[in-house]
Amino acid sequence: MPPSAYVTLEHEWILIFRKNGRRRFESDEEQLNRQASAYFWEERNVWFNDLWQLPGSTQQLSPTGHRSRNAPFPFELPYRLINMYSVKGDTILDPFLGTGTTTFASMASERNSVGIEVDDSLGKFVLSQISTEKALVLNQYINQRLKQHEQFARGCEKPLNHFNTKHNVAVVTRQETRLQLRFIESVEVRDNEFTIHYTEVEPIIPRVS
Repeated sequence: MPPSAYVTLEHEWILIFRKNGRRRFESDEEQLNRQASAYFWEERNVWFNDLWQLPGSTQQLSPTGHRSRNAPFPFELPYRLINMYSVKGDTILDPFLGTGTTTFASMASERNSVGIEVDDSLGKFVLSQISTEKALVLNQYINQRLKQHEQFARGCEKPLNHFNTKHNVAVVTRQETRLQLRFIESVEVRDNEFTIHYTEVEPIIPRVS
C-alpha cells in the first residue's frame, strides 16, 4: 500500500569484456571451425537483444549434504553466452563451479571447460553428475535448437536464400551455411577429468528441389 511500496530488483547484468584486440582466425581450419560454430539468424536476433527473460533455478540440491544455497542459474544463460562468444574447441573457465551449469553448457556446445570450486562436496557432486546417461540429456537442448529452426524455416516470410548442407535446411544468411551441431554420444571420466565424444546430427528437413 502507498506510500510504503517498493520496486523489486528482478534483473541481473551480464558484463562483457574483451582482452586485447579483435580475435583473428588465420588458417583455413580456424575459419572452418568458426563457421561451424555459427548460430541461426533467428537465434542471433534473440541472443543479442539487450533484455533476456529466463526462468530461475532452484537453490536446493539433491541429494542433501551440500550447502542449501548455491546460486545456480538457468542452463540457457551460459549456453547462450558460450555459443555467442567462443568457438568449438575453446576452453571456458568457470572460477566458481558450484553445481556445474557452465560445465554442462560447455559440453553441449562442444567446448572444453575448467571449473574451480573451494567446496569439495560440490566438486564431487558435479563429477558424480558427469556420465554418459546424464550427459545425453543435454542433447535435448541441441535438438531443440534444430527443431526451433525447422519451425522458423517452415513459417518464415523472409526469403531463405542460402542452404545448410550439414542439416539439409534453408537458412537466411551465408554465415549459417556451414553451421554444424552435433549430439553427445558418450562420456569418459577419469579422476577429475572427462572426455566427451560427439556424433553427427541427421538432417532435420528433407531437401526439396
